[in-house]
Amino acid sequence: MTEREPQTKTQTTHPKHFSYPDRYPVDVGTSWIEVDRQKYQPPYFVSKQVLENPVWADFEDHKKVKRNIFLSYEGLIQADFFGRPLNPRGPTGIEGRGVLGGWGANFAADPIVTRINSQGFLELIVIKRKDCGMWALPGGMVDKGERVTATLRRELGEEASAYLDFEKASLIYQGYVDDPRNTDNAWMETDAYHLHLTNEEASGVLLKENDDAKEAKWMTCNSDAINNLYANHPYLVRQTIKLFEKSQNQTVISDGRVVDNKA
Repeated sequence: MTEREPQTKTQTTHPKHFSYPDRYPVDVGTSWIEVDRQKYQPPYFVSKQVLENPVWADFEDHKKVKRNIFLSYEGLIQADFFGRPLNPRGPTGIEGRGVLGGWGANFAADPIVTRINSQGFLELIVIKRKDCGMWALPGGMVDKGERVTATLRRELGEEASAYLDFEKASLIYQGYVDDPRNTDNAWMETDAYHLHLTNEEASGVLLKENDDAKEAKWMTCNSDAINNLYANHPYLVRQTIKLFEKSQNQTVISDGRVVDNKA
């Protein structure tokens, strides 16, 4: 069972998606039990792109959706007055689906690919997102019936032009994602896997931006770069480094250099 990630990016004291209306004020950590339903009046928002009902989006009428919209790594999901799934981490200040296609959990996969460069620094494949311009892990939605390892390979290829085998990758995190796109009725959940490449394996990786990415590059895993990644990606990278240090008996210091632990 992976460690439960704290929520910080969906309430009003933190950044929201650029296309969203202002969130109704909600204190970080508020649960649904604590909400006064008569006073709580968040705006309802679904993007035009989602309302056009592309193949990847649910119907706006949640009752017409054939899949189980209450499936979640978080366990039992409550329903609101209208029968829509409620965010398991509490109110976010916005109802509806926002820019997310699915009611309830929207399942994604995040490939975390690292190498140690010739100077001894730990590096990570990142892309610059087209929607907000922030550096982020590659990743995307798991298609219906698709294995997560296939999603990881596909998304890394579609965004960074690198095609790798994730069958032996290590699970880093599985669950709710603290994401600025989350709403009261739709939220992100992910499977994040780590793949560390040898020097020989990494030499064959030629990164090039593709699909939803403006740029793709190897990023040195220093503290500042990690802290400025998109959404919950700083958390995922820090968890990756912890497990990497334990498995390799090495330490990654704040500037990204990898040093061997004393025997």
